[in-house]
Order: sequence, then structure tokens, then C-alpha cells
Amino acid sequence: MTGDSSLLYTSALLVLASSALGCVREDQPAHPALPARPGITRVWAVGDGEKVKRDDLSHWAATSSDNAVWDGATVRLFGARNEIVAFQLILEARGSGASDVDVRLDSLAGPGYTIANRSANDDPFDFQGRHVELFLEHYINVTQRSMSGGIAAWYDARPLPDAEHLGWIPDALVPFQATPGTADWVGGAPFAIGAGRTQAVWADITIPRDAPPGTYRATIRVSEQGRQTFAIPLVLTVYSFTLPDSTGFHNTFYIENKLLTRHPGVSTGTDAYWKLFQKYMHLAHRHRIDLTDGRRTLAVFDDQLKDYYTGSRYTPAFGYDGPGRGVGNATYSIGTYDQPSNGHVSGFDPVTREGWQAASDAWESWFRTHAPEVVRFKYMTDEPDQDTTKHYATVRERASWIRDNPGPGGDLGIFCTVKLDPRLEGSINFWSVTGQSGYDPGDGIRMGYQVQRANELRARGDRVGIYNGTRPSFGIFEWIDNVATDPRANPWIAFKYDVDQFFLWETGLVYNQSFQTKQNPWRTPYQTYSGGKVKWGHGTVFYTGNDALFPDESRGIDGPIASIRIKNWRRGQQDYEYLRLARSAGIDTREIVDRIVPAAFDDYQDDYTSPKAQAAFAERGHEFDNARRLLADRIELTTKTGLLADRIELTTKTGRPRPR
Repeated sequence: MTGDSSLLYTSALLVLASSALGCVREDQPAHPALPARPGITRVWAVGDGEKVKRDDLSHWAATSSDNAVWDGATVRLFGARNEIVAFQLILEARGSGASDVDVRLDSLAGPGYTIANRSANDDPFDFQGRHVELFLEHYINVTQRSMSGGIAAWYDARPLPDAEHLGWIPDALVPFQATPGTADWVGGAPFAIGAGRTQAVWADITIPRDAPPGTYRATIRVSEQGRQTFAIPLVLTVYSFTLPDSTGFHNTFYIENKLLTRHPGVSTGTDAYWKLFQKYMHLAHRHRIDLTDGRRTLAVFDDQLKDYYTGSRYTPAFGYDGPGRGVGNATYSIGTYDQPSNGHVSGFDPVTREGWQAASDAWESWFRTHAPEVVRFKYMTDEPDQDTTKHYATVRERASWIRDNPGPGGDLGIFCTVKLDPRLEGSINFWSVTGQSGYDPGDGIRMGYQVQRANELRARGDRVGIYNGTRPSFGIFEWIDNVATDPRANPWIAFKYDVDQFFLWETGLVYNQSFQTKQNPWRTPYQTYSGGKVKWGHGTVFYTGNDALFPDESRGIDGPIASIRIKNWRRGQQDYEYLRLARSAGIDTREIVDRIVPAAFDDYQDDYTSPKAQAAFAERGHEFDNARRLLADRIELTTKTGLLADRIELTTKTGRPRPR
């Protein structure tokens, strides 16, 4: 072997080693099992569709060619203008741990344009010009699978293997601006990493509307005790098309005002409450979530909430910028959970024909005047009784008061969380269903979203949506012991089957047995049932930055803290916009969608009512990323050439490999 050949051979080995191991310290050998001294021993990256456990030092994505954002040395991202893209930087400390760790991401330099990074000390809720956001992932010790013993097929249809979803699972995303923590108490930056652990840093990058298409570059800098130890290149490809500010897949995520205030320790209706409320609404809006505080009279709504539906509250004047600027929420649920007994909280009082018609007239008239595009409806009795139908009569009676109204209120939507029961046809016109699709609980009327039945109702003018989640029918949003992508899958499922809306029953609830029991959301975010059954993350997708009930858990952030679950919901909602753009350009998306969602609901060839059925839709982030890349390429080519781009081949890998 000549000298030149030897050098090339050695260089090739180094490249292979780098690809296999990820980036290693600039000041120590590359062998991950034998660190030369304490500190971070390896750095690598993965997309937003995976969860890396705190003690997982051999995660498959670190070295797999299926990892869509990491080639062994460089973070590679792509996106449209007016899109938020994300990745996770995984820091490993195989020896005795690391201390005083910090991560910085430079501004991204592109073709005559800079996607600027503001100071990390800025208010995390002031989104003006904020294009780069960094978060530390907080870990929950999941000791058993949700609903052990199971209902509604979850336990049998849960993602497997169990070992992947037990242990220290990441969920809360703590802004770098939070109070710095310790290896066992994740706060902001700088931070520590315990011995033999990983620590993930989540990064959001907002691509401005006016960013020229092209390649943008930056460097991710990792420092320990004030000295840089890693420098990782980042390359972002920006396409020429722009995602709309509006959100095509309508949704409503409920938050109870009492629960929003309970942990932060503020009083409902005070100035402090409404300031806090704005932060929740802004954070939700950036994730394409319509957060609904639906237990308000029209007078309070007009005084405090209207600007979130006209769009004026989502402007730089109120500290908001980014996707959705100037665009209001698309859905409002009137009187969520105020039935059957306390309709006064939304103004449907007295409970008489005259009282309900006056209230429906007032609400419908307000929206016609101020926000006519908003989908609005009266929330009827929640999950009315399905055995004796004792509540069905109430729903039918009160629905008739609205539908028979000769005034404008006669056009107000009538919403109910109920199975597609013929006994309520003609009464409600906005169905919201959950449960195992096709399952007969014994009364001959099947549960869940049934594709043919939903299409029949939709053809006659009704809307049909879904809520919460039930595997294998559709993704479960809430569970922490779940794959990261279940929330992302639901917009894809909705696109394929023309689902009208997604509803999440609660976002700020943390309790054990009753609303009055104090429970630490940073340690035990679950709902407990008899027999020790639990639901990890049930009813809560936000964490609170300051906690009056558990002051030792306060992160020094006066507002909500996001979770990996709502990040994946945003990713799915943005994917939905890709699909809408492709469809509007005349591109056939069916083959791409079918790769992500071969089947959902009752659209299975086998026995879809089997409680042991596994979900057919994709579970790995790279599957979604490959499909999204294909959509982007087709949209780009069609936009630039005016020709349909359906001939771009589906060359990416299929299946859901779980290499170990």
C-alpha cells in the first residue's frame, strides 16, 4: 500500500468510525466505552419523531442509515417557509457524568439572508424575531404501561416491545431560559448530565416567510465548564413554497380555567390569569392548536377571548410572531362540559326553549359579525349514556330548541361526543367519536369512527370528528409510554379519511383519583384507577413553569412548558399542510399517504374488532420524514415547472425497523 493509498485508507476508516460513533470530544479518543476523562463522550442527533431514554447509550438511531437527520457528522434538515422544523441533539456521558454543559446554535447563514438566533436570555414567550429555541428534555420514570389490564384495546394494542416504553422517558421540554438544574432535576442551561446517562436537547427552528430558498448553514456548539468540546455542522434546505398560516385540520384542545390556575397559583379572572392565559394561547397557536377555554359566557368571551378568534391577539403587538401571525383560531366549542345541568356557564340559561334560543341567537350573531369563518358549535351532554339512553332524550330535546330556532341561532352547530348512533341522527350535526372502531359493546351499535357510516353522515351535511385516541383505530395523543409519532399520525389519518376535527378532552389536568388531590406533574403525571392501573400523561400535555403546589419543581418560567407530544402534533399538522398544498397543485398523494396510513379506523382487511390488533399506521419518525421529503420535492418541482411531479419515485425504505 503506497503512502497516498495508506492515507486514503486511514481517512476512510476515520469517516466510517465517525459515522458509527457520532461526534466525539475534540480533546479525547473516540472510543465510546473508554472515555479518557469525565464529560460528554458522544454527540449525535435524531429527528422529532423519536424518544431517547435517559439511560439509552445504544439507541438504534445513533448509527442507523434510517436516521433522516444525522449522517454521522452533520445535522441535516429541510422545510418550507413559514414552517417550524426540529431535531434532538443527544449528549452521552458514559463515564462519571458531565457538568456545566451548554449548547449554542449560531444564526443560520443562507443565500443573502440570515435566520437569526436571538439571545438565549430573552423572554421565551416573546416570539418576535425568535427563530431558534432550545429546550432540555425532562424525563419521567414510567414504571408500568398505561392502563395495565386495559380498556378499549389499548393495553393489547400498545406499541411494543414494552422495554422500549418503560423507564426514564422524555416528555417535558424545559426552555434554556429556565432556572438551571442538576443531573437529577432538569432545568435550564447550563446543565449537568449524570453518570452513564444521556441528555437530549430539543431545538426548534422557525423558517421565516421571507427566507429565500436555498441552503443555510450553522454550527451547533457544545461546551463544558466554559470550554467548547464539540462543534457539529447543521445544514438546512429551505424550499421555495410557503406553508399557510391557517390550519387545515380543525381542532379544539380544552383547558379548564380552574386547572390552568391551580398549579401556578393565580386566581381565575384576574389580570395575572389573563396574562397567563395569553401565554398558553400563544404557545398553543405556534403548535397549530386551537386551545379552548369553552366555559365562558358571551360577555366574558367578548371581553377577553374575542381577539384570539379575530386574529389580532396573534400579532407582534402582543408579542406573537411566526406561523399563524394575524390568523385567529378556527374552532370554538361553546359550553364545553356544561351539560346537562349547568348551561349558565356559557349563557344557555334558563334551560328552556326560550333561554336556549336566545343564547344561540346571541352566539351565532356574534360570530357572523366578528369572525364568520370560525367553526362554532354548542357542546351538548358529554358522552351521553349509551345503555338506557336517559341522556339521549335530553340531547334530542335541547338540540331541537337550537335547530327549530327561526333566528340566526338555528344555524349554530350541535356537537356531541357520542358514537354514530342512529337514535341521534337529525338532532346533532357534529359528531365526535372515539373507541375501537367497529366494536359492538352489546347493543348492536358499533363504537368508534366507521369510515362508510361517517361518509354517509357527511354526505347529508353533518361533520364527523374524532377525540382523544384509541389504538389500533387511530393514534393516542396523551400517553407518555407511547411512540412519539402517535399525535403526528392523526392528521395523516384525518387527511386520508376526510375527518373533520380532532378534540382533546383536557390539556392541563393533573390529579390522582379526584381533582382535589395534589399531584406532582413533574414526577407522577398520571391518573390512577382502581387496582393500581394508571394512565401516564392522561389529561395533561402542558407542564407549568411555576408551581405553587410544588414550589421545589418551579422552573422559573411564568407560563406553560411544552411536551414532546404537542411538538409531534405540530409536525403532523404541518405535514397536513404539505398534503393540502400537494393536492391543490394537482399532485396525486394517495400512494404517499397509503405508505404512512395503510389503514385506520375500521378500514382493515382482517378482523379490526380484535382487541389484539396492532396499529397499521407508521410509528417511526423517519417514515414520516421520508414521506414529507417526497411531498416537498413534488411540490417544489410542480411549483417551478408547472408540471405534475407524480413521477418522482418512492425510493425510500418502507417498514418500521427497530434495530437494536
